[in-house]
Amino acid sequence: MTTQTLRSWCNAGKVTSVRTTGNQRRIPSLEVERLQGHVKRNTILVYCRCSTHKQKDNLERQVGRVLEYATATNLIPELYKDIGSGLNENRRQFKKLINRLPDPDVHTVLVEYKDRLSRYGFGTFESYCNSLGIQVVVIEQRESKKFEQEFSEDIVALIASFSARLYGRRGGRKKKNAKKS
Repeated sequence: MTTQTLRSWCNAGKVTSVRTTGNQRRIPSLEVERLQGHVKRNTILVYCRCSTHKQKDNLERQVGRVLEYATATNLIPELYKDIGSGLNENRRQFKKLINRLPDPDVHTVLVEYKDRLSRYGFGTFESYCNSLGIQVVVIEQRESKKFEQEFSEDIVALIASFSARLYGRRGGRKKKNAKKS
């Protein structure tokens, strides 16, 4: 490959490069391996979530605990964090994580608890990751509950989520009507 081709690829964003203090381009070895098709799975995707802005301090503590665990794996951590319901499918960082999964360098997805990733469908997410050769690690395994207890908690979570959505929608109308006045 010519230097001009490499420069144009760097300018187009096809190749990641780092500039030295003398403004010369340096291509990281991982990038060279990626271009050669010899990419090692060396990235751990770390996901943290809390439900409301009031719990933001808890989110930061969660990030600290999970990143501490991730750094002990000798993999490169990549953090994704959201504030929103586990039932909400439109979490921005969660979508970015999902889109990142097919990349060949992803080795593991790490969460503190299963419900931090998703209230429902965790098994489906885990199966998808396994089909891509990606391991899903949950740091804290909660004690198994009786079916009835888990079912009733799921029903309450669903009702709470839909109630919050309904009340949020009403609040949005009030704001909209106030602007018109």
